[in-house]
Amino acid sequence: MKRILFTVCMLLGCVLFMMAQNKGYKIEGRLANTVNGKLLLVVKMDKGTIDISEADVTNGVFEFTGRMPEMTLVYLMPVKKNAVLASFMLENANYTITMGANELIVESDGEAQKVWKEFYDLDKYLKQSQQQLDMQARANPPQLQRLQQEFKKIVAKVEADELALIKKHNDSPVSAFVIASKLPQSLDEVKLAERYDALSEKAKATSYGKQIAADLEMMKKVAVGEIAPNFSAPLADGGVLSLHETKAKVKVVDFWASWCGPCRAENVNLIKIYKRYRPKGLEIISVSIDDNRQAWLSAIGQDGSDWKNVSDLKGGQSEIATAYSVKGIPCTFILDGENRIVAKNLRGKDLEKKIDEMLKKKK
Repeated sequence: MKRILFTVCMLLGCVLFMMAQNKGYKIEGRLANTVNGKLLLVVKMDKGTIDISEADVTNGVFEFTGRMPEMTLVYLMPVKKNAVLASFMLENANYTITMGANELIVESDGEAQKVWKEFYDLDKYLKQSQQQLDMQARANPPQLQRLQQEFKKIVAKVEADELALIKKHNDSPVSAFVIASKLPQSLDEVKLAERYDALSEKAKATSYGKQIAADLEMMKKVAVGEIAPNFSAPLADGGVLSLHETKAKVKVVDFWASWCGPCRAENVNLIKIYKRYRPKGLEIISVSIDDNRQAWLSAIGQDGSDWKNVSDLKGGQSEIATAYSVKGIPCTFILDGENRIVAKNLRGKDLEKKIDEMLKKKK
């Protein structure tokens, strides 16, 4: 998502030179008559936001005008940026924003918003389903496992419906945007390739389509069956570790960070697995994407992560994480003794089962 927004940021620099050319966008809004103040159109980035336009609100009425060099997702926010009032796909078209029963209603005579609404509704359904199942799990903990299985089925159905929408709107840049926006977390190379192949050449030629193609090439290098990229990095207790020179029957390369709650929770499972399988040939190499050495070392001590811990302390700019196309953490790669990737992103019992299976084959 960061690179999508960086591209948008660069493109926005061209706006002033293009205002006089072609049609721009016009957004007319009407809220409650008592609403006054200012509103912003905002593009979100990992470390903040970019304001692309500002409008005064008088008796609930406001208007934005301008021109976008390329379609992108924007957020309507108050000047304090303490809430998202609405999100919509902005292109050079006409928009109206009015108050609905529970949320603002955005309508447009352009195609982008209409297509985006279909994807948005699907994502909204998934989030509501998750919230409902979470509430049921808190109210009835013994049903947690059943509810988790139910949610997996919902996720699978939503993924299938989303793919169907991509195929239906394969010519739309919105479809390319939706795929690219999911790269940080939820798409492996198989699902990504399937979605990218569904796009038309026109959609592939957008900046979003080009980003997907670039990421797909990177992800293929760390696909199951490939030799894991070698790296050398400083160890927490001194010295330098080389992945390929580290001898073990099975290696788990675990990307994490001190500030990542789910990563720290998973360390509890890794400790149990390491104690059980280290004598049989397992090695764990934890790669932190921290940029604060003290925070990194403190987390290792607090969690009791008594295995090989490395970090280049470059945070989100970690060259190791980039080489492994890591989009979100925790993220794990399971390697055999020849450094070939056998599985990815296994945790808990699934990880233990895979390690046990691989070590038994080595006997």
